[in-house]
Amino acid sequence: MRRLLTVPGLVVTTALTTAVSWGATTLLTRLGGEVRPEDAIAFSLETEPGRMSGVGGAGQFMVIPATARTTGAPGPGCDDFHTWAVRNGGVDGDRTVIRVFAQGTSDKAVAITGLTIRVLEKRSPSRGIPVSCPTAGDLHFRAFSVDLDASPPKLSDESNSGAPFAFTLAKGETEAFTLTVRGRKAAYRWRPVVDVVVEGERRTLALGPPNGFTTTAVLGKRHWEWNFQDAWQLQPAGGSMPRVREVPAGSALPRPS
Repeated sequence: MRRLLTVPGLVVTTALTTAVSWGATTLLTRLGGEVRPEDAIAFSLETEPGRMSGVGGAGQFMVIPATARTTGAPGPGCDDFHTWAVRNGGVDGDRTVIRVFAQGTSDKAVAITGLTIRVLEKRSPSRGIPVSCPTAGDLHFRAFSVDLDASPPKLSDESNSGAPFAFTLAKGETEAFTLTVRGRKAAYRWRPVVDVVVEGERRTLALGPPNGFTTTAVLGKRHWEWNFQDAWQLQPAGGSMPRVREVPAGSALPRPS
């Protein structure tokens, strides 16, 4: 105590008090004003293609395990086809379509600077009961396609805008884009990953469920096609047109022979 009451001691005490005070002020300022990139943006995903306005292409294709005894039916149209197939254990065939919505949630501007696909697993194509719903339409959202068969997976801008994958969002602003992820040589389990930056601080964020999404190549061409209402029709493998075979809605689907 006597040493602290001397002039040198008072200088040291003052310096320590100032340093502690500055550290506390800095910490409070950072806690109050700093925004982590992962807290500055919110993502939501639509995974039912039938509910996505403006999704074009050759329709939805899925593969249900051969051991599954299918129950229920997709209902009118294709709006709930994907949901019905997933409920029966199905996975996407040839392609997976998801729509990503990103919204700024902070007073700090947030930039999405990159998109990649992380392959979690690669295996032989799934075998089972292929089913389809023949939708069609035009693309209205900014759209990107991904080739899972390339190594690493290749991202392409389907809107032909020529612009790099990049968005900057203020608080409340929303951007949406469509991802069509294709796999025609194997079955893949994968997750989309985005790079996010806020005030120079970068994060890499994985989207969707922890186990990712599954896309499998489809073996063979014979498949059951939903007639939009009350029955399944077996589609031929080639150009031949055999007698149409139908299975009523709600009945268990057999594996095409």
